[in-house]
Amino acid sequence: MRIYAFDVDETLEVSGGPITIRSLYDLRFGEVHGLPVTMPIREGTVIGLNGNWAVLVKLFPKWYELFSFIGPMEMSKEIFLNQIKTFIHADDYVMVGNIWGVSGASDDKGAAERVGWRFIKESDFAAGAR
Repeated sequence: MRIYAFDVDETLEVSGGPITIRSLYDLRFGEVHGLPVTMPIREGTVIGLNGNWAVLVKLFPKWYELFSFIGPMEMSKEIFLNQIKTFIHADDYVMVGNIWGVSGASDDKGAAERVGWRFIKESDFAAGAR
């Protein structure tokens, strides 16, 4: 199983970033030609939010069809990632977001590295890195 945690601000299209909601559907469910409510889930792929989740849930009312978790809530991104890794076994943990001072205002790369998650910069993910 692979777990992806996405930052929101300057990462997802709903908050000024390059990653489309469509690409997240493709990641979670496989490439699809429409976005029906019931689709088979791509086995072994879990996606969630580790960022400004409140922006996304306001703008994307059916967020719960796509994301398995939202956070962080009342904790740092680093602690949130560590909690996921501690209690959910996976073969790969991937944080997708910003490099502080380079591509955004949050230190997603640093948080991921400090707790042993692989990191993908938002523009690299938008270009196809997985």
